Amino acid sequence: MRRVPCEEGKVAKLPTSPNQTNPLWRAFACIASGLLLACLASAVSAQSPPGETRTFLWTVLSPTATVHLLGSVHVATRDLYPLDPRIESAFQRAHTLVLETSLDPASQVQAGQKMASAGTYPAGDSIDLHLDREVLELLQQRLKRSGASFDQMRAYRPWLVGVILSLAEMQRWGYHPGLGIDTYFARKAQDRKRIVALETLDEQVALFSGMSDTVQESMLKEALTKMDELGELMKKAQSAWRTGDAKAIDALMVAPMRRDYPEVFQRLFVARNRRMASAVDGYLRTTGEYFVVVGSGHLIGPEGILDLLQAKGYVPVQQ
Repeated sequence: MRRVPCEEGKVAKLPTSPNQTNPLWRAFACIASGLLLACLASAVSAQSPPGETRTFLWTVLSPTATVHLLGSVHVATRDLYPLDPRIESAFQRAHTLVLETSLDPASQVQAGQKMASAGTYPAGDSIDLHLDREVLELLQQRLKRSGASFDQMRAYRPWLVGVILSLAEMQRWGYHPGLGIDTYFARKAQDRKRIVALETLDEQVALFSGMSDTVQESMLKEALTKMDELGELMKKAQSAWRTGDAKAIDALMVAPMRRDYPEVFQRLFVARNRRMASAVDGYLRTTGEYFVVVGSGHLIGPEGILDLLQAKGYVPVQQ
């Protein structure tokens, strides 16, 4: 993959405002919690047509409804497109697009404001009062490489600093939130389909603002330590997504958190997966055709949405 030009030895210029990062923060949990670690993952048990090239799309049928479940990559490069015709066809047939959260412009502005508020310390407090010396030194080294000053980040909580730094590194490699799968379909559905959100902005912000200082520091430390490997990992993840390799996506993006941060995994994945699977079950009890786009990590692995739907008696079929 061609790397976006950048001065040798430095990361891309950092965003100057948290509002610029709002499309990415939903993916921060995976980035900062060990997305860069290699580990073995269990295969998804849902069925797929034998001998065919797969996509990251599953279809679930009931007597009255059809739900297409597409795993999203929230940041991507231009060469991810065009998408497989099977994905585009399923979207065209659906009357409703279901997203994790609202992605219309007004909602994104609001998301940036809420994220900035939740991720900023009150007056008189700062990140250096919450990090041990080792993590603080790692952060200062990363900021120095980026050409930024520590004062630019002093007021932000560790989870928001992780978002900003990760976004800058991803953009250095050509990965942008505006090219994410969920954003792509949100644009296509505008004024053409009914759009439903599974979660509110407040619910998503609370996922991060509710983390303890200890967890935030640990996740930031790991993100800083592995930051230089992020571009190569994103390349592997996008390649696995393109070929429908659920096992690889689980190993890259979910299993490290499941192993190293079980309590956070329960909060960010399991609890949300259960709510999302319940919503999909509700759609399958109505009539019509739905196209559901959620982060790829929510679909796969133990206690993923596919696993939970199978437990309810449905048969997800990978396309």
